[in-house]
Amino acid sequence: MPKFAQKNFWDEPPPNVAEFWAFRSRPDCKKGDLLEFYFGAKKVAEAKVAMIEAKIAMIEAKGCSKCEHSGKFLNHWKVFWLSESFKDLRE
Repeated sequence: MPKFAQKNFWDEPPPNVAEFWAFRSRPDCKKGDLLEFYFGAKKVAEAKVAMIEAKIAMIEAKGCSKCEHSGKFLNHWKVFWLSESFKDLRE
């Protein structure tokens, strides 16, 4: 996980907002796969993929997701997970 994302990683999302990671190229996962989150070499959390959203360039702009904090990542692939499946593995 990039350093810039680690600071806010543990913040709860606003109600009715799904969490996602954005990728420039198509991610190598599918719905139901396990996501593993690492700080450096240490695994700190995991969650199951709930949905994958294609780049905005590949679909209509209406309904595409962006980052709640920055408004960025419209032109990225997005991998979403449900908060119910998220497991904090910190010791």
